[in-house]
Amino acid sequence: MMMKTTRQTQRWYGYFFIGLSVLALILAGLLPLTLVERALILTTAVTLMAYGISYQTRLARGWWLALVVVGGGLILLDLVVALMTPALFLTFLEFLLPLTFLVVLLGYLRRLI
Repeated sequence: MMMKTTRQTQRWYGYFFIGLSVLALILAGLLPLTLVERALILTTAVTLMAYGISYQTRLARGWWLALVVVGGGLILLDLVVALMTPALFLTFLEFLLPLTFLVVLLGYLRRLI
């Protein structure tokens, strides 16, 4: 029986997180959710996608730019959603962790290009 290398195992971890992000995107589209919940799930899905991609050995510049554009759009969407809610500060705090993690991941992915 052949053992998988660490790199092969990590690549499969990446595929797992990419699969989770696709599942989250499907659920965000199918479930009847409020705007805040839908925006939070979309943000989490893109963050999971970026995390899964971080396990890959290389990343094409076009994919990284696409993630940056989508991430920037999500940041704007989340800010607009947070400004529209009565509990502005609490809603903003809900988005803070996934957005911070997404920004850190996009910076990390920059080195894989």
